[in-house]
Amino acid sequence: MAILAESLVEEWLNRDRFFTIRGVKHGVSEMDILGIRRQVDGKVIGVHYEVQVSFRPIGYICQLTDGLAKPDNLKRTSARRRTEQEIAQCVDAWIEKKFLAKKKAIARDNIWPGLCWRFFFVHGVVKEEKELDLIRSRNINVIPFNQVLLELCHTGARAFSGSAGGDLAEIVGYYRDNF
Repeated sequence: MAILAESLVEEWLNRDRFFTIRGVKHGVSEMDILGIRRQVDGKVIGVHYEVQVSFRPIGYICQLTDGLAKPDNLKRTSARRRTEQEIAQCVDAWIEKKFLAKKKAIARDNIWPGLCWRFFFVHGVVKEEKELDLIRSRNINVIPFNQVLLELCHTGARAFSGSAGGDLAEIVGYYRDNF
């Protein structure tokens, strides 16, 4: 699912005139999608997208921190009920890991030096809405995956297609128009 969702998000960005790179690796970690676009005023904007789409979630978006998992001998992906404080702690750690880590900033700057980056998270159905509220409150733009699909369907068949997601977008549009 991850590769398909990322392909559609990349296609959506390409149709909005972003040049994109997917799967930028730095060490053992990876950034889902980086993109740049020149504005009318000549300024270049940089975007960093993380994509996590599920339609039947059984766990949280954000893994438990080591500090929360170890005392109870839990796996970091444990779906046990969390307090609001635990959710906030996990969200902060997740944002650091996905967007703010020094190695990620260095990797982004090595590709496109000097840009001010905007951060985005594309999601499907989530188990705990509070996570999205907290992610949003930390200056991460939160976009539901259905918005991406809706906008892809309304751009039409003649729209610029810049990635493998173009074929997927055509399938989604065909289904919408014929069924």
